[in-house]
Amino acid sequence: MISRIRYKLLVLIFMGSVVTIGEPSWGEESSDPSYLKWKAVAELPPSGNQSESLGVAGPFIGVSNDTLIVAGGANFPKPYWGEAKIWHDDIWVLDKTGVWHSGGKLPRPIGYGSSVTTDLGVLCMGGNDASNTYDEVFLLTWNSATKSVQRENLPNLPSTLVYGAATTLGQKVYLAGGSETNELSKAMKNFWVLDLDKKGNDSFGWQELPSWPGPSRAFNILAAQNNGRENQIYIFSGRREGENGELEFLKDAYAYSSSSTSWKRLADSPACMMAGEAIPVGENHILIIGGADGSLFHSADELKDEHPGFPKQVWGYNALIDSWQKAGTMPQNHVTTQIAKWDDDFIVASGEIRPRVRSPKIWKLTATPISASFGALNWTTLIAYLGGLLAIGFVCARNTQTAEDFYLGGRLIPWWAAGISIFGTTLSAITYLALPARVYATSWSAIILNFGILIVAPLIALIYIPRLRRINAVTAYQFLENRFDLGLRLFGSASFIIFQLLRMGIVVFLPALALSAVTGFNLTLCILMMGMISTVYTAFGGIKAVIWTDVVQVVVLMGGALLALGIVVSNLDGGLSTLVSIGKEAGKFELPPIEWSWATDSFMVLMLGGIFSNALVPYTSDQAVVQRYLTTSSEREAKKAVWTNALLAIPATLIFSLMGIALFVFYKSNPDLLGPLQKNDQVLPWFVAHQMPAGLAGLVIAGVFAAAMSSLDSSMHSICTAVSNDFIGRFKSAWDDENQLRFARKIVSCLGILGTTIAIIMSSMDIGHMFDFLIGLMGLIASPLAGLFLLGLLTKKANATHAWIGVICSLIAIVFVKYFTDLNGLLFGFVGIGICFGTGSLASLFVSREAQGQRKG
Repeated sequence: MISRIRYKLLVLIFMGSVVTIGEPSWGEESSDPSYLKWKAVAELPPSGNQSESLGVAGPFIGVSNDTLIVAGGANFPKPYWGEAKIWHDDIWVLDKTGVWHSGGKLPRPIGYGSSVTTDLGVLCMGGNDASNTYDEVFLLTWNSATKSVQRENLPNLPSTLVYGAATTLGQKVYLAGGSETNELSKAMKNFWVLDLDKKGNDSFGWQELPSWPGPSRAFNILAAQNNGRENQIYIFSGRREGENGELEFLKDAYAYSSSSTSWKRLADSPACMMAGEAIPVGENHILIIGGADGSLFHSADELKDEHPGFPKQVWGYNALIDSWQKAGTMPQNHVTTQIAKWDDDFIVASGEIRPRVRSPKIWKLTATPISASFGALNWTTLIAYLGGLLAIGFVCARNTQTAEDFYLGGRLIPWWAAGISIFGTTLSAITYLALPARVYATSWSAIILNFGILIVAPLIALIYIPRLRRINAVTAYQFLENRFDLGLRLFGSASFIIFQLLRMGIVVFLPALALSAVTGFNLTLCILMMGMISTVYTAFGGIKAVIWTDVVQVVVLMGGALLALGIVVSNLDGGLSTLVSIGKEAGKFELPPIEWSWATDSFMVLMLGGIFSNALVPYTSDQAVVQRYLTTSSEREAKKAVWTNALLAIPATLIFSLMGIALFVFYKSNPDLLGPLQKNDQVLPWFVAHQMPAGLAGLVIAGVFAAAMSSLDSSMHSICTAVSNDFIGRFKSAWDDENQLRFARKIVSCLGILGTTIAIIMSSMDIGHMFDFLIGLMGLIASPLAGLFLLGLLTKKANATHAWIGVICSLIAIVFVKYFTDLNGLLFGFVGIGICFGTGSLASLFVSREAQGQRKG
């Protein structure tokens, strides 16, 4: 029985969390609806022989070696309306301390070319002066040792060009639009690319790509974005001279797909945005900064100094829902300049603020989505939920007296609770956020993945569970020793342990990051709450606490999902009919194509992925899942648990898929309500934080906590079970029950601290890609391991030697297809299981069994 001291410790820990939560670190709603924070950081020094700083339009701008370079450009001396335009050749360099350095001179006074920041330096293209247009291309690089700018010539443009726009995607520089001469009558439909990776090769030079289907243009805007699905180049707005000599102010927009090398027409912009600049934000948003709408273009000579200046409105384009929205305002509009990204900020350097008038100001722009205030009622809901989980842990701790109670719940868990717990274990918070987000971004074709469990369930129920129950297993890997040998048991258990150790931090960090990004919730506090509470109830309540909290968590999770879906639909004009009609029009209800493509999400790929990767791998080789089969009182009850999970998975998939479609339709109908999300996984938390009523939002956020904690407690407990039974207990003959129980609780506590610490470290360091790599590498072992179980279940001749041959061949094959082919990742499970089972079976026919002895029963 748990001691009074332990009870007091648990109460103090929970009360400490409540005290900490009492003053939440949620972001306050800004009175300014803009996502943009502006700060004037410097002023451009005077150009040429001018005595005061007037600023320039059309300069080359970029970042090199952590300094800002501003070169060339043109302006009008005062009085602005009585002087001719002057071009300049000055190169100015601004360092992080705010000090300007002279970078020397350009070869000639020049302006209105295009420039981008690259890994090699600031790439400058084209430009003009009062009488000529140029095709020159060169790099400007700041040398911090000599305090000078170095210039390197690169291949010239295919023709002279001015007033164009450039952007980068990886190491490729794209250049589109502009005029061949200083006259707009020579506006072009050019679309060129320069691959900097080919620098030094004979093939290094500008290549012509297919042009957009719309009219020619200059003063257009160009942007690149990798939205996680494909690389796209966007061209917006511009100005041209029509056939009758009249100026046309364009509002059309187009997107170019680098994979299909084709263009598509987008929604027209709300206004002309010529001579503006674009900033890609997150996965789908592009913010248009600056730009002139042409409304007073023909009145400039009449208005002169009375001109109010160009519009300060910042527009946002959402590429996913193909919609425009207002995204705040600028303190001062700068057109005919270029934007450079400097660390995490964007620099707007100088530029034209009204006809003939420039500004020398250098603005720093930070894109920061607004966080919603969580509120006292939501906090009450969330704290009540977390307190309830601790209460369940207290109750279960009283009935956890032996090691068998801790690992298997005394084998007295009801089948329905075990089934719900399996469902909760396999549905992590990442899935809870990612499945609606995937449907929101693509279509509901991925629902086929979860139908694989219905196909695999009979195998689990009729073959796998009876074999496990027959040997009275505590871990899945005992079967491998019983069927093959001890080495394979240790290999399987160690693979599972390492994978789960790497996974623990991620299943807490990623949902916490999504919540923090859109709600302002303190990230570290969020991680601590999830990690601390799940560790406490798991350490003392064992598998009983894990399963019964899973039951509560699934109820909260699914209740929150249904609630969110209902609120989204109720906020649509037309309700469900609008969801269906707009969703169908956008292709959200499309099923995957029936084609023989192994690289895309075709029907066959999703079906095989659902059967092998999504069902066979976790339901046969994952101790966190298998352990639930063993907690019921009989084989029959265990089979019911398997079918309970299988039947829950289908409606849950439909609910999450419909939620993704509903969110798409809602924001398609209300684009002004959606901020620039860094990842699509944030779309559900964003809706909850900004649109759901107080109290109900707390319930849905509790659902996210529930999914994360359900995965974490399962990982902690299953690792503890594997360590205790497959390693220490297997080799320690004298280990009494009391010491084993004490050891198990200590291990869970250490694992909880470790998982929470990993998540906190991930929140403070840029190591996401490393963790993705490690998880991917360890994930390669999962499918060979599942193939090993299948080999043991379905063959009679295969022994340990044959099994090792199958595992090794499977590992080689899965590494090869991952790193040397374009095979869809969903098929890795099919390859890993198939190769392991196939080669192991073949080996049993040809490789001698004498050295291994007779097959174990």
